[in-house]
Amino acid sequence: MEGKGKTVEQLFHMGFYAEYPDEKIEYYSAVLESESKDPLIWNEEAIALVWTNTGIAYCDLSIYDKAIHCFEKGLELDTDNPDIWYNKGIAHSYVGEHEESIRSYSKALDIDPKYDNAWINKGIIFDILGRYEDAIECYENVHTSMELNSKYTIKWNKKGVAYYHMQKYEEAITCFAKVLNADPDYKDAKINMAAAMAKLKRDEA
Repeated sequence: MEGKGKTVEQLFHMGFYAEYPDEKIEYYSAVLESESKDPLIWNEEAIALVWTNTGIAYCDLSIYDKAIHCFEKGLELDTDNPDIWYNKGIAHSYVGEHEESIRSYSKALDIDPKYDNAWINKGIIFDILGRYEDAIECYENVHTSMELNSKYTIKWNKKGVAYYHMQKYEEAITCFAKVLNADPDYKDAKINMAAAMAKLKRDEA
């Protein structure tokens, strides 16, 4: 490792800017293992950040059990950090632990009710579980009305998909129309709109 002889702060900096996840893990591990951390700099929140960044790197390598372990270690030090709960939710979702994922996103939202990505991801998990009304409720909590904001189009497309699964095709079409008004080239919304219109036309026949 190139970090031999470096200070803890330099190791963290090298980990942060490393190109590959395995390099990040190596540098961050060296930070965590170091016995020369200045407690004035490396308080519990700072060390929790290192654990979190290590967990994200493990997610990038698809090693989700180690990622979850890292996030749990981070939460032991910084329980009220919504970003750690959010990333823990992502890791659980990748291994199909949907209820744990929902719990993690919910914890993030208890701490920060305006955490839009947590609302979106929680809604996606509800979609996967077929809990479409719960999914719609999540998408309705996304705090954005800016049509140029990517979250706006994600929110309305996902909401439309949930309505589609509930066979509420008119509501779905309204959602997809909002997406296409904001971004006429949004491919998924075009496909979803066509499918919803075809279903509505068939039902009206």
